[in-house]
Amino acid sequence: MSRRFLIVKPSSLGDVLHAFPAVAALCRESGAKADWLIHPAFSPLLKYMPCVENAILFQRKKLGKISSFFPAYRELKKDLRKNQYDAVIDLQGLFRSALIAKQAKAPYHAGPEKPREGIAKLFYNKHFSQDPGIHALLKNNQAVAHFLGKKTDEIDFSFTLPVVEENLQSANALLENAGISPDQKNCLIGLAPGARWITKQWKAEFFAELVSELKKRIPAAHFILLGTSDDIPAADTIISLCGNAPHVTSLCGKTTLGDLLELTRMCTLFVSNDSGPMHIAAALDVPVLALFGPTDPVLTGPFTERKTILQPENVSCIRCMKRQCADMRCQDAVSPVNAADRAVAMIRNDLARKNINIIEEK
Repeated sequence: MSRRFLIVKPSSLGDVLHAFPAVAALCRESGAKADWLIHPAFSPLLKYMPCVENAILFQRKKLGKISSFFPAYRELKKDLRKNQYDAVIDLQGLFRSALIAKQAKAPYHAGPEKPREGIAKLFYNKHFSQDPGIHALLKNNQAVAHFLGKKTDEIDFSFTLPVVEENLQSANALLENAGISPDQKNCLIGLAPGARWITKQWKAEFFAELVSELKKRIPAAHFILLGTSDDIPAADTIISLCGNAPHVTSLCGKTTLGDLLELTRMCTLFVSNDSGPMHIAAALDVPVLALFGPTDPVLTGPFTERKTILQPENVSCIRCMKRQCADMRCQDAVSPVNAADRAVAMIRNDLARKNINIIEEK
């Protein structure tokens, strides 16, 4: 019987993507296949993981209600026990994830030595170590290396997100329906104005001023606003501030997760708050201009060499980790003009790699 592991990493979008290199390496090193316990919202990502055969859906909303808990739990338990696993590997480190994963049949239930919720450790009979103060992706790599009994530098953790053709076709159709021509796709700049915390959401005025400044310098640029339906108000405000210009298109609320991934792949530059789409761009090696205020880019920033982090260091409360703030002073400390300077340099480098010549206006 072939080897099979159960990966436990239900959410969030960035967290799931940060586990991809580790899981791909685990499967390569062991010759195994994997199933993945995941939130339904993020299960489409698993189409980009060839070694993952089955998505086991973690219906968090149903499990959180008394009226739907028992049928949802029975269904989940049934799915968890369809296969015999060589090991369950919990990369989430929470009590809930460890407890539910314990229902799967496996001789080993592995989890971090120091889980995010200490009680989760009671459900593990195998532990892996992770260094504090390093990026989340590197922690996952360490977990897999330790699980396999190897050092991280002995394992190839390289991973490239493959193209999923059906998603690519859908993404191209969205651009065509929005009136974006093939020539405009030569310098497509993605903007992700949303984030789960209000303190992570840069003002619409910032994005609008950045668009205006970049359009002056790179007339061929076309801008697409990307995000969920929750981001539509911010996108509408940005478009209004840009004078409803034809070079700014909102696709917020119109994309599937697969569409979002393939649209991001097409971008010359991706400008984003600290959010899930930022991690998509990083995973695709698309240049990322990332806006950071209350969070720490060392721990959860875009994991790519092709990034520029905009985070003011002269603000005393920077990296406060607060979800609410009275004045958002960290955002006011970042100038759209300075952001445009950094963005233009990144755009020029990307276009040069693609042998596309677009002359800047001074």
